[in-house]
Amino acid sequence: MIFLLFFSIFLSAAVAAEPVVYSLPASEILGGAIENSDGAIEIKSAEWAGKNLSLAEVLAAHAGMQTRQRGGMGSFQSVSIRGMQGDQIAIAIDGVVLQGLGMADLGGIDLNLYEKIEIYKGFVPAKFAANGMSVINLVSKDAAAKGGKFYASYGSYNSRFLSMQASSPLTDSLFWTSNISYRASDNNFPYLNRNGTEYNTQDDFWTKRKNAEYSQISGTHSFRFAHSKSNSVLRLEHCSSAGGIPGREDQETKTANSASDAVLASYEIEPSRYFGLLTFAGFEKNMSRWHYPLDKIGYNLNEHTQSGLLIKNGGGQGSFYLENKKIKTELHTYFNYQYLESRNSSAMLSSYEFSNTLLQASFAGTLIPADFFNIKANAASRFNIEKQESGKVSGFFMDSEFKENTRYLNSGRISANFGKENSLWSSSVAAGHYFRAPSLLELFSTSFGILSNPNLKAEQGEQAELSVGYKRKKTQIITTAFANRIRDRIVYHASGGLSKPINAEKGEVYGFEGEVYSELFSWLKINANATFQEPGKLPNEPKEQYYSTMAITLPYSLELRLEGEAHSVIYRDKAQRKEIPAKAFYHLGIGCKPTPASTISFYARNLNGAEYQNIYDAYPTPGRMFSLSYSHYF
Repeated sequence: MIFLLFFSIFLSAAVAAEPVVYSLPASEILGGAIENSDGAIEIKSAEWAGKNLSLAEVLAAHAGMQTRQRGGMGSFQSVSIRGMQGDQIAIAIDGVVLQGLGMADLGGIDLNLYEKIEIYKGFVPAKFAANGMSVINLVSKDAAAKGGKFYASYGSYNSRFLSMQASSPLTDSLFWTSNISYRASDNNFPYLNRNGTEYNTQDDFWTKRKNAEYSQISGTHSFRFAHSKSNSVLRLEHCSSAGGIPGREDQETKTANSASDAVLASYEIEPSRYFGLLTFAGFEKNMSRWHYPLDKIGYNLNEHTQSGLLIKNGGGQGSFYLENKKIKTELHTYFNYQYLESRNSSAMLSSYEFSNTLLQASFAGTLIPADFFNIKANAASRFNIEKQESGKVSGFFMDSEFKENTRYLNSGRISANFGKENSLWSSSVAAGHYFRAPSLLELFSTSFGILSNPNLKAEQGEQAELSVGYKRKKTQIITTAFANRIRDRIVYHASGGLSKPINAEKGEVYGFEGEVYSELFSWLKINANATFQEPGKLPNEPKEQYYSTMAITLPYSLELRLEGEAHSVIYRDKAQRKEIPAKAFYHLGIGCKPTPASTISFYARNLNGAEYQNIYDAYPTPGRMFSLSYSHYF
């Protein structure tokens, strides 16, 4: 039914006009080189096409990035960049920053909707009114040509994927693009249940994950207006997902579940010589239903305990540009208003209405005294008001009379860059200061067992890096030495079964990363990276990490991709007692093109069956996985 719905809607729309024109990428399975653009690392969609990877898994293939997940498809996933954890990394979609309600959950993002990922390591460009030390920007498929693409896949644990893309000009100056994607999985993978006794292996037994099913349907739709002086784009993005909440090993549930819905609309006047404008509005609703311990034995009560949050969001950004041959400047003024309403049915949970008003001004300038040298500077100043509009906040050890709080925060960065635009060698040195204001859910928790703390201070820190690059037509090498420091780090202090966010830690990470991409022959491409760092006592950070890819073009339109990754020992705790041993994983991809417009792909992840689960992880995750995919351009 879903297949027929997708196919009928998109095929009829795409072929209603003139003959189809499609443009094929060079390779669906080989991926492409990592490119530097405005200080960003770009990952093209060819890198995840036909492999059904999550955003976290794609990011883990690149230097300086660590990821962690709590289960299969749709489970919570986070990323750290150069030792800085996920709550210090901002996520944006088409330039609209998702103002943080907590650590970004990468598991809820379907990559089939996007054509590339931009990663800004170690700094936040002025064009993003972001909160943290790095930005990951997802760029949706926003084509202005006629045609489309159909994609279908089936894999381990009854995982299935469907997506459709169609684009067509409606008039000489108006272009339409739509993308719809569906994915679902039973997530009933086998795992070793330790029966509540982590260190006693005598009572362990193998079983299958239960109450872990997940489904999601999402889409992006855009209308591009072509004007004589500048273009504008109207976008609508939506996502709805639902699934079970399986719990932890011996505490597995049978009826607990969650659901979320989100809509984001934006209108952008794309930057011209002097001016650009971006406005947006949206909402997000996340709900969970559970009843423990009765749920453990399958006793389905008429009324579950319910917790959740409704977030309404709106704002805009105006951008102003001025440049000549020697100087380029840009100024961005940003406004955002959020209104939160808790959706809780328990007296033990917070029940409130809360608003957050944010104003930020950002500046970026480039001085070009010579064609081989330039200096870039970024600065941002943020003002926001956090206000409890009504209700109450449940918790202990806190100021129960809290009603309003005001924050002023500033950041800045300066870099010196050497090398002509087309020169073989380039280098840069940079240093800066960043901030990360506490998320609203850290200030006012709506989660059972987590206390609120409206007195949290903002995290702040410094960054520095030195990079050298070498680039020829078919070879690119980038090496970077980096240092990151954080103060007033927010951690969760556990006591008596409850957790409370507090400002308790300092952290420092020093390291070196390198990445090389090369097309050695017309039939052989390689991509390899390594990260060496000293993370101190920060948890979940290895001292060494490696990832390599070899892509081989074979006769009869066949393509083979071999991947390997490894990391050194990881510690789950600051005391370094919970040790995860060093591990290596191997992956395999095979693709063929039976016609110029179609591709069949087979992908096997974790071929060697290396165990992802260990006694220090609260949630098991899948091991070896397989998928078979078909895509067709029309």
